[in-house]
Amino acid sequence: MNNLLETKRLLLRPFTQADYKMVYAIAADPDTTKYLYYWARMGMTAEEDTQRFLDYAVGGWAKNPVIDREYVLIRKEDGAAIGDGSIQITDEKEAEIGWILLPEYRGKGYVTEMARELLRFGFEEMQMTRIIASCDSRNAASYRVMERLQMHHAETKIGARAPKQPGDAPGDTLVYSITKEEWKKVCL
Repeated sequence: MNNLLETKRLLLRPFTQADYKMVYAIAADPDTTKYLYYWARMGMTAEEDTQRFLDYAVGGWAKNPVIDREYVLIRKEDGAAIGDGSIQITDEKEAEIGWILLPEYRGKGYVTEMARELLRFGFEEMQMTRIIASCDSRNAASYRVMERLQMHHAETKIGARAPKQPGDAPGDTLVYSITKEEWKKVCL
């Protein structure tokens, strides 16, 4: 299976330890991490968070079979690393996609473009029958991407997101999904 994916404006490639600077920019930005489940947890520094993610992302590609595919999003026009896109196998025929984008690249359609490619890859090359995506219920930008992808709201997990800071309330998780048959009808 090909480790590189491509869209009109983006190249998706596996992470390396050399991607530290871009990952640190994500980890050090409270606005970017405020809705991300595995980022900016209590007691973890941005440096620790960066290294934790890189070890996970690079390590996922070293496993056989590859279950966790974390991609660096590279903008073709200038080679800028602008974020992360992922697809993880959650069971035999289901996968979950996700994304993180640096603030200066938001609102330009990059996430939707990348996520469409991950859906295509998941259904056509990985032969998944269902793909899900989830986000904090307060993250409207993320669930709007899921809606643009024609995914439907499948579940709300009340209180599923642990507080990030002392005194914070737990957050809710929205889960969206699309089946291969639904995807074929709306995306091909």
